[in-house]
Amino acid sequence: MSLHAVELDRAARVFSAGAGRCRRLVVAVEELSMCVAPGEVMGLLGPNGAGKSTVIAMLSGLVTPSSGRVLIGGMDAVRARRQIAGRVGVVFDRARTLYPRMTARENIEYFTALRGCGSVRSIAAKAAHWVESMGICRWADTPVNSLSMGTRQKVSLAAALAAGPGVVLMDEPTLGLDVASSLDLQQLIRRMARDRECALVIATHQMDVAERVCDRVCIMSDGRALAIDNVNALLRVFGRRSYRIALRAPVTDAVQAAIVQAGARPSMPLDADAAGGFVVDIDLDDDAGLPRALEVIRMAGAEVESVIRREPCLENVFLEITGTGKGRNADACCSLVRDEARAAAPSA
Repeated sequence: MSLHAVELDRAARVFSAGAGRCRRLVVAVEELSMCVAPGEVMGLLGPNGAGKSTVIAMLSGLVTPSSGRVLIGGMDAVRARRQIAGRVGVVFDRARTLYPRMTARENIEYFTALRGCGSVRSIAAKAAHWVESMGICRWADTPVNSLSMGTRQKVSLAAALAAGPGVVLMDEPTLGLDVASSLDLQQLIRRMARDRECALVIATHQMDVAERVCDRVCIMSDGRALAIDNVNALLRVFGRRSYRIALRAPVTDAVQAAIVQAGARPSMPLDADAAGGFVVDIDLDDDAGLPRALEVIRMAGAEVESVIRREPCLENVFLEITGTGKGRNADACCSLVRDEARAAAPSA
């Protein structure tokens, strides 16, 4: 029996676009192998058109894979679609799953009833529980189209959770939310994984959100998985040694040339900071390059005021993998995806 809540085994999806002689095939997802354990949060990261939403659609049963398999709790998502309907909750961006003229409570009750979750009294009790758990009692009997976007997303999440699913799928859940609402939703996501042992798959563009809530991430581009691993491992492998160097005078062409000759890479436009000084952000392959970079800056006639180490972040990892990763990093990507494919492969 599978120990994974979600498995994709070389799942692919190909769409046809155009008509007649202009008709062509578009590969939305290319043989993706991935698994998610109960209580784990998996992030799908990638630019527009990477295939994130298609993966969510295949997992939810809205789209059938062109090849490969999608398993929810060990059951085939295509052959056992009815059986898994009550095991999967879905939350789309901007609460698109909700009926706008129905109240928050009515939406939760409706979607719970659709999954066949007991009597009318039982459904009402579950809706009341989630209204209280989400902190939306004040707006429970207000039509959804009169609620703020943050409250709508909480209603959408409550509607997805009321049936007690083991898997929750989210497509851009924090899109359009203010800072407070986004942080509230992120805390709810971590609570679902920790307290309810839900497996969550989240597609997002927001790297800071993914870094805070995800245990592992799958970085995608053009339908392919470039890297699948836990966030800390990716930060160790791809996180650059980044430093912010403050200078007492403007950065001259000679200083810029000296930085490049020292093997450092300016990672931001050289500019004045808020305090009126001048700063340069550089990336190094290893910490040993910092003394060399500082020496060549001094030799070029610039006086260094301070040096600050910048911690690696998922945004830099994403850019490295999808845009500027070369050499050893490209090889590491392939290794990480191969490891995940072996973990997702069915046992003999």
